[in-house]
Amino acid sequence: MGIPSQTEMLKFVLETMSEYPQFSRSQAKSAVCEKLNLSVEEQNRRTSSGAPIHESRTGWAITWLYDAGCIARVGRGIYAITEKGTGILGENLSVGEFARRLRAEINHQAQGEGGQIIEQEELLSDTSPMERLDVIVKEMHSQLSHEIMNAIMSVEGRAGDSFFERIVTDLLEKMGYGKGTVTSASNDRGIDGIIKTDPLGFNPILIQAKRYAKEHSVGRPEIQSFAGALGAVTRGAFITTSYFTQGAIEFAKSYPHADIVLIDGKKLTELMIQYNLGVSVERDIYIKRIDNDYFEQ
Repeated sequence: MGIPSQTEMLKFVLETMSEYPQFSRSQAKSAVCEKLNLSVEEQNRRTSSGAPIHESRTGWAITWLYDAGCIARVGRGIYAITEKGTGILGENLSVGEFARRLRAEINHQAQGEGGQIIEQEELLSDTSPMERLDVIVKEMHSQLSHEIMNAIMSVEGRAGDSFFERIVTDLLEKMGYGKGTVTSASNDRGIDGIIKTDPLGFNPILIQAKRYAKEHSVGRPEIQSFAGALGAVTRGAFITTSYFTQGAIEFAKSYPHADIVLIDGKKLTELMIQYNLGVSVERDIYIKRIDNDYFEQ
């Protein structure tokens, strides 16, 4: 059956819970999952906060059903379907009609109690509010990645290449691998940076950094050359602003004498955002949820 949309989940949850005299949130989520007969892959689909998507949508459905008076709290953390909920189910409304009816009930309650009015788009949606927030964050990160890459490519010539070498060594430092050093351009043997992972430098990571236009691929020959430059060193990172061919990826995976990590432009900007390199925090937003364990214990 798959995971219902957020709108579909509203009616599905109420139908499922009508089969139980009482239920907790956790019991409702388990019952919905079982009735949907979700695959392991579907059960493992998660929001950015780590919550399973089907549980997130079930949780929001329970909240809105409660706000509409379709279910009531009959004990600490325990709910039951109400006469209103049973009556609305008996009207055999379509999914869309059910969601609009639910919104009307929620807003009627809110007007009488001074609560918050809910917009129609909240209930007539494929996704939960948390999932929609995830989409917004991804869009903002995509734009930020584009700006980071433009900044990397905006410095021309050798000065730009040197700047990029500094960026990649700074990144590995930020990631906690050790102290980074950019090598001398006249004596680097194809190695642009070194990360000393211990004070004596016994187990270094060697770096090659290639600042290429996004359409300029990095192929197998360049990775083979980098592997040769590693010598006896067993760890290397090849980082580029462009992308790797399949041949380059397969060679790095199968190379027996060292672990070679390939980081393309997309992964590079993602890591810079994740580890706050070249970016600053504009605003902290904390997304909070109710601690049901506290209220239901």
